[in-house]
Amino acid sequence: MFKLACPGCGAEVVFRSATSALAVCQYCRSTLLRDADAVRDVGKMAVALEDYSPIRITTSGMYAGKAFGVVGRIQLRYAAGFWNEWYLLFDDGSAGWLSDASGQYAVTVDTGIASDAPPFGQIVPGGFYPFEGVTYSAADLRTAQCSGGEGELPFLVGAGWQARVADYRQSHRFLTLDYSDGDAPRRFVGKAVSLADLKCQLLREPADIARSAGHLKGKAAVLDCPACGASISWRPAVAAHLHCPACGTESDATTGTAEIMDAARREALVHTTLALGDVAKIDGAAYSLIGLMRCREVGEVGGMDEWTEYLLFNEAAGFVWLVESGAGWDKVKVLDAWPESVSASAVSLEGSAFTRMQAYGAEVIHAAGAFNWRVQVGDAVSITDYRGARGTLCSERSPAEISWSLAQRVPAGTVDGWFGKKGKLAAAAAAAGNTAVLGDSLPAGALNALALRFTAILLVINVPLSFMGGFINWLITLIAIGVLWWPIYSRITDDAP
Repeated sequence: MFKLACPGCGAEVVFRSATSALAVCQYCRSTLLRDADAVRDVGKMAVALEDYSPIRITTSGMYAGKAFGVVGRIQLRYAAGFWNEWYLLFDDGSAGWLSDASGQYAVTVDTGIASDAPPFGQIVPGGFYPFEGVTYSAADLRTAQCSGGEGELPFLVGAGWQARVADYRQSHRFLTLDYSDGDAPRRFVGKAVSLADLKCQLLREPADIARSAGHLKGKAAVLDCPACGASISWRPAVAAHLHCPACGTESDATTGTAEIMDAARREALVHTTLALGDVAKIDGAAYSLIGLMRCREVGEVGGMDEWTEYLLFNEAAGFVWLVESGAGWDKVKVLDAWPESVSASAVSLEGSAFTRMQAYGAEVIHAAGAFNWRVQVGDAVSITDYRGARGTLCSERSPAEISWSLAQRVPAGTVDGWFGKKGKLAAAAAAAGNTAVLGDSLPAGALNALALRFTAILLVINVPLSFMGGFINWLITLIAIGVLWWPIYSRITDDAP
């Protein structure tokens, strides 16, 4: 450990790691570059935006059997959002990085120069890279600017410093090729983790965030739309990419005030079943509905199906999606661990098999509320669905990223209970003739009992008439029974893995 007085303000600055090249004074933000047993001030480091992340400098944990402490952070911003890279010092003197992006985490360590890596410009999402007998798939490509930092870091960063990185995944494995220093990238290898996996201690509490960022984590706030003046409900330090529900204006509130990014007005409001600000109690945790998107299918003959995606947030559990479509409701979770294998017809995830069902394009046609990344009307992705016993596995691909998520069907009655709608969702589905949603809101046993009752009534009324009317009446009776039982048969076959 190396201590000295900051030449800018006199406060004590500590270098905990022998590999740290610089440290940022926590009081005056001076960037101190280490030179033997002295330092020189090379300018001011921008303050990192305090987001909802519970991690902070001094957070500790365990990874691969070694204890670590968080000693520094870089915040990197790209066109659609930002993420944190936390610098870790292990108890054996080695170092690593903890990537922190919208509640998804990965720990990696430096394995040296990757002389076999492809040029950065030739990498595409889904491309392969082999390393030590494992074939990794490219997950996302990012060119990002350093927007802030704190603590100790192993190299000099500051205003204008640019990172070019390609992340690869295979199951829980994680690999990054970092092209920031040139065409020959450094390779970082590790795995996707959760904070529970890391046994983290000294995480930030809501009160800590209130003191450091000025906002209580998850506390709702109201901001006036800079275009029309309507109120926008959002959550400081959680989601700062805003869409006015009144006029559709897109804003960025990462600076604390909304700045217009796209002042184009939307012609009409979109009616949705759930509304911004609705609160759901799911698995004992309270989730707030902070953002919603209306999407439609594109690129398919006879397509143009539409659905609504609702973004929910809980301070401890993070983000979860609810998707409402003509087929019913699905609870969707973005996966930390990717499939072990992907073929043209099937996918394997944690030992479960999923069969390829369909592929289609989708685009955003409306967005309202707040999001943890920049959403724009017209954003398009390619989606491939795989069906299995655990639900529907979805792959979403854009020019810069691939993500995997697991959708699990939720009865409309269950969604009613989560949001305290007292049966309104199932009733609305029935009024709209959405038999799939109505059917999902009832247990299979209840459906069978109802069908049996109506079948008995049908036979009591029609059998005597059939004896008198001959073949035609018998045929009409059989057709009526078939119409009655067909939705139940369809549901049973749809629910079968």
